[in-house]
Amino acid sequence: MPEPIAPPGPHDGSLASPLEALIDKAPLTGVQLRVVLLCALVTLMEGIDLNLIPLLAPAIAADWNLPSAAFGAIFSSGPIGLIVGGLGVGWLADRIGRRNALIAAMALMTLPTIATAFVVTVPQLLVCRILTGIGFGGVVPAAAALVSEFLPTRMRASVVAFVILGQAVGGFLASLAMQTSIAALDWQTLILWMGGLCAAATLVLLAFLPESPRYLLLRYPGSVKVAAALARLRLTEMPAPEADTKAAGRGSPLALFREGRAPGTLLLWAVFIGVCAAVSFFTSWLPLISSYAGKSAVEAAQIASAYWAGGIVSGILLPLFALRWNVNLVLMASILLAAVSSILLGNAIGGAMLGGLALAFVVGMFVSGSFYLLYPPAVHFYPTEIRSTGVGAAVAFGRIGNVASPLAASMLLELGIGPGNVFGAMAAPLALSLGALAWFHARRKSAA
Repeated sequence: MPEPIAPPGPHDGSLASPLEALIDKAPLTGVQLRVVLLCALVTLMEGIDLNLIPLLAPAIAADWNLPSAAFGAIFSSGPIGLIVGGLGVGWLADRIGRRNALIAAMALMTLPTIATAFVVTVPQLLVCRILTGIGFGGVVPAAAALVSEFLPTRMRASVVAFVILGQAVGGFLASLAMQTSIAALDWQTLILWMGGLCAAATLVLLAFLPESPRYLLLRYPGSVKVAAALARLRLTEMPAPEADTKAAGRGSPLALFREGRAPGTLLLWAVFIGVCAAVSFFTSWLPLISSYAGKSAVEAAQIASAYWAGGIVSGILLPLFALRWNVNLVLMASILLAAVSSILLGNAIGGAMLGGLALAFVVGMFVSGSFYLLYPPAVHFYPTEIRSTGVGAAVAFGRIGNVASPLAASMLLELGIGPGNVFGAMAAPLALSLGALAWFHARRKSAA
């Protein structure tokens, strides 16, 4: 029997805290719905912004007279910032609160996006994408922690996946826009519009987003702030503090390896690395490699739209499966199907358009679906006081895959490897994730 990842009980989040028990029994409120919708708005903005440069890559390449292979470094620059953002903002969320960290991440995403509209060289674009990536990296950990701490335990996995679905919706909307008259605008104007939308979303968060009640209880037990947060959730009972208040909200990266959590932490990082490698590849390279395979600019945008449409469908359906079955098992099935469909898309990308669209849709379902379901295992694994740090660290190490896969694709193209084989190569990191998750699940099961 494998050694348990962590002792069962509060340390792995398997037992409900006093506040969790109250939230689990109480009816849903408008405040909880507002938090979910605002966090979904944030990931929607991130999805549009994250996909804007890949979709505009042909226009930028033509404007600056760049070869396609040069975009390997550009596509990898954003994930470098994601590593910093995942670690930094996740750690910040455990110290200053989920709300404040999320707003800070949005500001970090907005300002460099606006600056991108004024760059004139590749190094300037690289710097802007790194800075924007810091914001990207912080949005999901803070949003996932905030949503999970507002909602009943039974709904967490599905609602967190729904919030992250905003990324796919954003990518879909961006790719649709590139098939309309909007695409006739110069790429600098499109980026300025994106920066304005991000700024507006940040102001909405400042006005309407509340702080996590669990975070407030940890930092300010028995205070007026806690009483007000509980009243908004229609909870009249003041629960007991959940942890040492001196440590509350001060998540330390070293805590991810204490109390038996080290094996689980390392396995989660491996799961994130493999899935994020596939996500980054398809997000960054799908339009450009489709063009490389002989598709027109409009056809490449249509293939990207089919990919993101599949991601939207999976964001709706897979959380329903996670309600019925263990989320780890649903995630394993999704990763396996993502690997198989990636190979099939590689064999079809140079052929008939209808086959390419259908397989892009399937790949989007299972690659994006795997990404949506990455977070619930980490959210459930770590206790509240280090939850954002734990999720943020997993995201940050997952960004190793985000950085490596665009560069690897660029190298393969420079070596003369065909587009089909480049798509098929994405099955390798997905196999890594599948093996690590199976091991993680076996250990969790033995610890229960």
